[in-house]
Amino acid sequence: MRGIIWRLKRFESEDILKSSWPKGIKEHADFEKNVKKFENVVCIWLCVEKDDKEGYLDSLVERATELNEQFYKFNKAIVLPFAHLSNKLEKPKRAKEILNKLTEKLRERSFEVDRITFGTHKRALWEISGNVADVSYYEFPYSGEKPKVA
Repeated sequence: MRGIIWRLKRFESEDILKSSWPKGIKEHADFEKNVKKFENVVCIWLCVEKDDKEGYLDSLVERATELNEQFYKFNKAIVLPFAHLSNKLEKPKRAKEILNKLTEKLRERSFEVDRITFGTHKRALWEISGNVADVSYYEFPYSGEKPKVA
């Protein structure tokens, strides 16, 4: 499991086309014609890999919550599927299930959560302020020490 946690001043997403890769994506793809717009939001880009454990989600939610409490102070989060961080992708059905579980776990932490569509090519616009910790890469299982947030 890999991804990036962003503190975003603004984020917009618009579906352009359903994806045809990887195999099996079409029957699990979403598509929305409208532009989704957000302000002051924690955005979690998630790439689900083969053999990822659901327990990794707990570590991810802990990391996002820690960043939010120390730096962001937002109550909104969005989850964005982002397969471009790995060449060992999980099957689409399982990846989508994990994305949905992440949204549930974030709601349990009192975030208002939205999920960006799965299995589409998107137009995206994001704005960051350039503050400390505005961008945080993560990878689970983590093979080193947990990065310090300070």
